[in-house]
Amino acid sequence: MSTPPILRVDPRDRAQLDRIATHLEEGGLLGYPTETVYGFGAEVTSRGIRAVRKLKGRGEAKPFLVLVPDRGSEGTARLDWTPSALALSDAVWPGPLTLVLRDPGASYPNGVRSAEGGVAVRVSSDPFVTAFMRRWRRPLLSTSANRAGDPPAGSAGAVRRLSRGGGADRLWIVDGGPRPEGEPSTIVDCTGPVPRLLREGALPLSRLLEVERELVH
Repeated sequence: MSTPPILRVDPRDRAQLDRIATHLEEGGLLGYPTETVYGFGAEVTSRGIRAVRKLKGRGEAKPFLVLVPDRGSEGTARLDWTPSALALSDAVWPGPLTLVLRDPGASYPNGVRSAEGGVAVRVSSDPFVTAFMRRWRRPLLSTSANRAGDPPAGSAGAVRRLSRGGGADRLWIVDGGPRPEGEPSTIVDCTGPVPRLLREGALPLSRLLEVERELVH
């Protein structure tokens, strides 16, 4: 059984980012830092969704979120941006806020698009993710790096330790240093006329209420 390599990536090194992009396009998986916790990533395809499910040990009922470069990028502009979603993204992105938006044209596959027709999206402020998403220029499948039900990994070494088997032979891990807080992103559902807090995480409720007083929590 192979041990996933840990990479030290300079976000300014285009050749390294190109190599990681090719790895994903060829069906590879990625463990990487965000400003909250470490995540698992893959190309947004049925193959990528199956591979991350296997690596994470997650069933099919719960969809994955996607990281995007910005609000106007491919796959993001096709979502339904309510006034609340626009206000929250303007105020907080890039940052630890995930927004659930309607996908009226079913532009995302099942496993990202929920049974109710929503897609969870986020723009991360981590230096590696920011640089890579500028290179990638499309959605990246994303979920916290952990086995289902366990706490998220806070370091590259922790990602490697939990990634034994289950597709780990296709995993590359980017070392961005430790993430001591260990709190995932805050999630707000913006599929309806009034935004609704689904999970309070690294972004506190008080910050959300500064932007959207009508938020249901």
